[in-house]
Amino acid sequence: MEAPALLPGEIDSVGSRPPLRALLPEGRRLAIVGVCGVALAVASFAVFGASAHAVVGAVLCPTLVLLAVIDLRHRLLPNAVVLPSALLIALLVAAFDAGDFFEHLWAGLALFGFFFVFAVIFRGSLGVGDAKAGLLIGLALGSRTLGAVMIAFFGLFIAAVWILVRHGLSARRRSLPFGPFLAGGAILAFFFT
Repeated sequence: MEAPALLPGEIDSVGSRPPLRALLPEGRRLAIVGVCGVALAVASFAVFGASAHAVVGAVLCPTLVLLAVIDLRHRLLPNAVVLPSALLIALLVAAFDAGDFFEHLWAGLALFGFFFVFAVIFRGSLGVGDAKAGLLIGLALGSRTLGAVMIAFFGLFIAAVWILVRHGLSARRRSLPFGPFLAGGAILAFFFT
């Protein structure tokens, strides 16, 4: 007998996160994620040709779109998406760009470490899922990782100011998921830096 589907944010009986199937978008959201993911994969090949960089982008960009949508709705970045994607990107970079593999690895580990320490020191600000997404992004972007993070923090700053202007000081206690900003920053850095 199949277990009942969990509601967004609901934790199953053993105290773990909801299963991936409960987090995945459905209906119109799934269609939008699919169209955006395919469009970004095609754009990766259109911009970078039949190259290793394009292949990495064809994996990275659709994954980031999916993660952004999941984080917006459920406020988490599931390991079942982040970790296999990070492994696949690491293998692609190692296979196609072995000379720069360690640059990508160190970028991923550095961003993971920075976000992890930030999440531990400032509980409630970033999550460990953001740190794991940082690993994924660093593995894919290498030296362009810092640009992605700067774009993400700038976007978050603009969103926070907009919320404060719109809702006043009472909005200070609102939280914003960082995953969509991180995904947007990484996609922009992938294509434009």
